[in-house]
Amino acid sequence: MKILIIHHSFNSCGGGERVSLHLIRLLQEEGHDVIIGTTERTDWNYVQKVAGIRLRKIPKEYYISPIRLKAFGIYQRPLTTIHIARLRGKVDLVINTHGDATLVPADIVYLHFPVIAYLELDTLRPYFKYSKSPSWYLYFRPYYEVQRKIAKKCYSNSIIITNSKFSKYIIRRVIGKNSIVIYPPTELYDYIKNIYNNDREDSVIYVARFSEEKNNHFLIYLAKELPEYQFYLVGSAHGRGVEYYNYCKKLAERLNVRNVKIMANVPHETKLKLLASCKVYVHLFPTEHFGIAPLEALASGLVPVVPKLSGAWTDICACGRFGVGYTKLDVKEISEKIMKAFEVWGKIDRYSVIKHLRTFTPEMFYRKMSNIVKLVAERRLARSC
Repeated sequence: MKILIIHHSFNSCGGGERVSLHLIRLLQEEGHDVIIGTTERTDWNYVQKVAGIRLRKIPKEYYISPIRLKAFGIYQRPLTTIHIARLRGKVDLVINTHGDATLVPADIVYLHFPVIAYLELDTLRPYFKYSKSPSWYLYFRPYYEVQRKIAKKCYSNSIIITNSKFSKYIIRRVIGKNSIVIYPPTELYDYIKNIYNNDREDSVIYVARFSEEKNNHFLIYLAKELPEYQFYLVGSAHGRGVEYYNYCKKLAERLNVRNVKIMANVPHETKLKLLASCKVYVHLFPTEHFGIAPLEALASGLVPVVPKLSGAWTDICACGRFGVGYTKLDVKEISEKIMKAFEVWGKIDRYSVIKHLRTFTPEMFYRKMSNIVKLVAERRLARSC
């Protein structure tokens, strides 16, 4: 088949981009002719190097701008409607991998999380970055109003795929439509090598890019509360993240917290060694839709401590089978959960963990996505006959 993949941008090389790139590779391997529609031209040398995902061939690309669009990121995604409208009659299938509602619907949508849910549901609103200042709220509000009006119609005839049981529940609440959970493909081979390593220190690690929404600084308060443990705060810092990274460093100095090491832009091998030397991983981002870092930590032999309001809890920790959950960002509560995780460490059956991790492999993603594409194609063919 000739298949159109729409994705607003591949240049940021985040989790959503990795899902889309894996899907393109799968479709190419199955012999399909893949074309893509984006808002900005893709720097393929950079994307394939950073993502580490090599495609059989670079797909033909339709883009709106030849240069990178750095402003109004969320408003770029619905612009991919232009490509669907132009190319719908020239392709057999349209797949939307950024997930936002478009005026012209796609056949398959990988909806990572319906961002409108942050204003629709009271339980999510306190954790929404755009509600933390009037200017950010005003920036987001028009986008919310448009998405709210077109979402149900857009998704009504589409197959919706999502990344966790948590996201599936939220999609059902705000859009009123069932979705299929297919986990993002995660390469865990480097991490799982360390799962049986017992030579570890009593230490806690949090891995997340330095961003206020990730609550990196909160780990410093936990380290102050638990001086008997060593803490590591690890993540990438670029753009505004550098300023936030410096804030975290200064906060640790001001509070005189000496049992925390704050590290930015560490090599992959350094991260692997840190994970192999720690016993507990703590995740400080409530409403995390899935959570690659908690999954990597579990594969490395750590006990994850994660928010119960997240896919990290429902899917990665299997609601407590493979980790410990907390209910809110509270120093006392999370500190108690960290101590509980130290008690649990070494008692979780690692064979069961390895068996659980198989559900998150690229091979599982490929098999399930392949079946969905075939099913939708057969339905379209049946209708055309």
